[in-house]
Amino acid sequence: MESTPAADPSPARPDRGRSITRLRPAARTLLIAGIAVALVAGVLLAVVLGLDAFNAAVYSMGGDKNINDATAEAQALRDQYAGVKAASIVGVIVGLVLLIGSLVVLYLSRPENGDDGEDLSFDELAGE
Repeated sequence: MESTPAADPSPARPDRGRSITRLRPAARTLLIAGIAVALVAGVLLAVVLGLDAFNAAVYSMGGDKNINDATAEAQALRDQYAGVKAASIVGVIVGLVLLIGSLVVLYLSRPENGDDGEDLSFDELAGE
């Protein structure tokens, strides 16, 4: 009996570089979004921390009150910005994850010869 060579049971794996290259346009958009989200959330966090410190200083200004007291009023002042602080910290983390992830995709999908064909010469920009 003659046997025919069996077909390869595992299909050829797709080229990993091509799949990452397909993510390149989305990575550029996510890079911009990540930068924007991280900056906005970081500025919001700085403003909220500043307001929280100002409220604590004003509350403790009289001398007989302290923001670290166990009173309900001091507890309410400490918890006033807790939700915004948590949301802005999450925003900074999400923005940084988007930023780092898109940078990794852009780095892995960079052209090997350094020319991705997207550069325009002066003549092309001038319309000549």
